[in-house]
Amino acid sequence: MANFITYRNQGATRNRPLDEELVKRLAYLEKMGITVEVFSGGQPTAEEGGPRTGSTRHDHGHSGDMFFYRDGRKLDWANEQDRPVFEEIVRRGKEAGITGFGAGPNYMQPGSMHVGMGNPGVWGADGKGDNAPEWLRAAYNGAPSGKPDVIAEVVTAANKPEPASPQIPILGQAQANAQPKPEEPKSNNGILVQAFNKLTGSNVQVPDKIFGAEIDDVNKGFAGLGDFAKTITENDQSINNQIQASARAASGNRNVTPVELQMLSSYQPMSKKKRKGALSGLGGYFV
Repeated sequence: MANFITYRNQGATRNRPLDEELVKRLAYLEKMGITVEVFSGGQPTAEEGGPRTGSTRHDHGHSGDMFFYRDGRKLDWANEQDRPVFEEIVRRGKEAGITGFGAGPNYMQPGSMHVGMGNPGVWGADGKGDNAPEWLRAAYNGAPSGKPDVIAEVVTAANKPEPASPQIPILGQAQANAQPKPEEPKSNNGILVQAFNKLTGSNVQVPDKIFGAEIDDVNKGFAGLGDFAKTITENDQSINNQIQASARAASGNRNVTPVELQMLSSYQPMSKKKRKGALSGLGGYFV
């Protein structure tokens, strides 16, 4: 049993306690420092038989008629100082999912209020909505509605539509028919071939393969020979200096012109090349 609820309905027609779900929804009252006194609670349905009265809202304790207390003092909606508290009770109750409130002059006992479930709405004297006091109507209409019950929550979740798929932009006809631009073929032309084509207006293209070998491998081979030739050329003067020094030492006082060696270039005719020395296989030296 909730500590903020006291039952005074033992001798009433609706002498049953409030439904547990309604009690849970009324838990906000305890946070407000308010206690309630139920003088009319639950009752059996017409099919079940037994003492009952009025509408079906009180069936199985889904609604209750009650007084409200704060700091031991009974509150009254007719008291202007207490009215803001009743307005807050209605607003928070609706947010908690409570759907029906009834209060006002000539409706039940002064200062009391009907609170519970059922069809959403507020009412006053004779159970009519038109007779609901203005403060009750304003408090109820100004508060957001809560979920009516757990079953409704499950049904709502089950019927929730799937999120819409993101819209894919529709291309125009020209865009739809457009073909992807082909990649330009890779050129193997070096700087000299490019310069030749530019000067002559030609379109000479170096093939991908020469005698079955990839052009990149061929280029690497030529680059290696060039590096070797460069090394030999850079040491040419040093070799000549050493040979001339040896020749002078051997000649003594004879008037002999020192021998000067010159590396043959790779483009000279074979008839002019003389194989001299250990490096004759690379073109030889010319005396």
